[in-house]
Amino acid sequence: ISLLALPQKHPSIAPGAHETAAKQLHSLLDHKGTTLVIDVRTPEEYAQGHIPEAINIPINELPRKLRQMQVSKDTTIVTMCDHGGRSSRAALEIQKMGYDATSFCRIDSWQKDGYQIKKGGAEPPSN
Repeated sequence: ISLLALPQKHPSIAPGAHETAAKQLHSLLDHKGTTLVIDVRTPEEYAQGHIPEAINIPINELPRKLRQMQVSKDTTIVTMCDHGGRSSRAALEIQKMGYDATSFCRIDSWQKDGYQIKKGGAEPPSN
């Protein structure tokens, strides 16, 4: 069974997934370049607040959309959700697709560290 088939709301963090601290992610984003942030929550959750650089790809659509986007295997991918359950599973799933640098970060950590979130709907990922 795929990790992505598990329930959507607040599953526990997947063992073996690497977590990136909000401060570390903020630093990666300051150096504009090869970091892709994917918010794996539903479009409704994303619209309620997300980090400005994140694109929204719900977890159940992730493998297909990532293939469609033809993201370079050299890209550092950080997945995000509220508490780490979905995003940790997504990070492990992305590793199975051949990406080495994958991790997850929690929206609640991002906000606790004082970083801004953006409200509003998802922009479709550009190809």
